[in-house]
Amino acid sequence: MAEPSAQGLVRGGADTIAPSQVRVGAVVVTASVTALSVAGSFGEAAIRSIAYVAALCLSALVILLVSMAHPRQARAWRLVGAGVTIWALGGFLVTLQLDAGFDAIPSPVISLCYIIGYLPLLVGLAELCDPQLRERRFTNVVDGVLLFLVFYAVLWLTVVEPVVVDGSLPKLDRAFGAVYPAGDLAVVMLVVRIATSRATRHLVGVSLFFGAVLTAVADLALLALYLHNPEGSYPVTDLLYLVGLGALALAAIWSLLPALPPVPAGATSSQRLALMVAVSSLLPPLVLATILLFTDRKVSLAPVAAWILLAVAAAVMRHIASVKELARAHQQSVWLASHDLATDMLYRSAFLHEVGVGSLRERSGTVVVLEALHLDALRDKQGYEAVDHVMSTMATRLRAAMGDDDGAVMARLAHDQLAVFMRSCDLASGRQLAASLQRSLAAGVAWGDVTLELPAVVGIAQADGAVIDGLAGVRRAVEAVRLGRAHGAGFVAVDADLTGSAGAVDSPEHQLYLPSIANSSN
Repeated sequence: MAEPSAQGLVRGGADTIAPSQVRVGAVVVTASVTALSVAGSFGEAAIRSIAYVAALCLSALVILLVSMAHPRQARAWRLVGAGVTIWALGGFLVTLQLDAGFDAIPSPVISLCYIIGYLPLLVGLAELCDPQLRERRFTNVVDGVLLFLVFYAVLWLTVVEPVVVDGSLPKLDRAFGAVYPAGDLAVVMLVVRIATSRATRHLVGVSLFFGAVLTAVADLALLALYLHNPEGSYPVTDLLYLVGLGALALAAIWSLLPALPPVPAGATSSQRLALMVAVSSLLPPLVLATILLFTDRKVSLAPVAAWILLAVAAAVMRHIASVKELARAHQQSVWLASHDLATDMLYRSAFLHEVGVGSLRERSGTVVVLEALHLDALRDKQGYEAVDHVMSTMATRLRAAMGDDDGAVMARLAHDQLAVFMRSCDLASGRQLAASLQRSLAAGVAWGDVTLELPAVVGIAQADGAVIDGLAGVRRAVEAVRLGRAHGAGFVAVDADLTGSAGAVDSPEHQLYLPSIANSSN
């Protein structure tokens, strides 16, 4: 049996999930995660360990399952699920070390698991911020890294070092002490960007914000309690952490609801985040200067130098990403200003510019103009969406009839006219294209429960690049369409003055030979 296509898998995934099923899934996951979180925080020794790991694994599993069925944001949720999965692995190792007595597991390995988990999580959240522009996603990741470095430096200077300056904790534990709260605060800032960008549903943004805030509060409280008593047990922070990860899983489920209409990315929120990152970068040096000028505390130079190196490297990457984002945004704006979205073809002005410039060879070729008939009647009967569907279908079949001609220039000349200019092409090839196109249009196109007809007239003209350049060829092809329109749908009007003969075509009764167009149009 043949394997299903990727498109079929997508259609069989989230597109077939009804909103009621999503709501039921959200309720079930919320109840399950809450029950496991409570048992994993306040249960007996063995039950607590099992429930703690089960809650972590359930959150990771739900997010990964959503990513497998998501039609639009599969990559983003897959990255978020990978980060939560790595955290679940770290929680499993903690349980083995503390509750099962596996002292052979080094503490730095567990800490590295949690740190590594932030990397795919930040990238996935950055993609949820702006799923359209790749450079902007990278900028969001670098913003998260910069915020992480800022928060880490501030927490290190103001919380960790003053408490453990006597060296009661190993240096590695002291180094890892501020990592988790700093990473959580960076995640919170990205989640705020998601919630204000309107790129996702309101329920998704609220759930992500709730989960990020809970995990940040849990890690900040755990840092303070751990510095006070490294040997203590803190079930409340465990509960907040597990419920926070469950909220991330709930956000993934809510994202399976039908997609919202596309809206422009929030420029104001992007500017605020960039401004916040820039201003927050001043906090660590200000804190450091305050400590050195107004206190007697000594600060090690090695960590400060390492932080400066990382911060400068991240700032350089941020600048490079901003330059690329600006260039890409400029290219995108130029493309939108010159292309018709319904057909993905050039507008008339851009098309005429393309065919009217260049060398003699670049201005010579064949012009084919396709005019759809009876669009007004179709609009009155089926609506504007049906008209757009017809024009999009005609554009697709025109491309298919052209084949692999990469040098061709295509345009939507008017609401009912499409055109293609094939450089260095003869009139015979244009007639073959027109005949093939009319045969494909004769099949019609499905629109809901009905089949729409695709009546059209095609006009062909030749340009030699000198006497009759590309612009003149377009005018002659449009004139051919006007003269052929009187004969109804299915006709191909050929301006054959350059060759002297229209020649035989597949359906001679549907060909109109117009040898006098040159005289009438010049």
